[in-house]
Amino acid sequence: MKIIELKKIPVEEAMAFFRREGMDVDREETELIMAFLYDLTMITLREYFDSE
Repeated sequence: MKIIELKKIPVEEAMAFFRREGMDVDREETELIMAFLYDLTMITLREYFDSE
């Protein structure tokens, strides 16, 4: 099985994105959101692209 590594988006960049989209989140909330999205992405990749 090939291990997939994703580039993580810097927190400051994610915060700027959320602000542009009208979301007012602080650094801690941004870190939690990004951790959740990273985990969700990894689960999805394993589910649909794992060759086992």
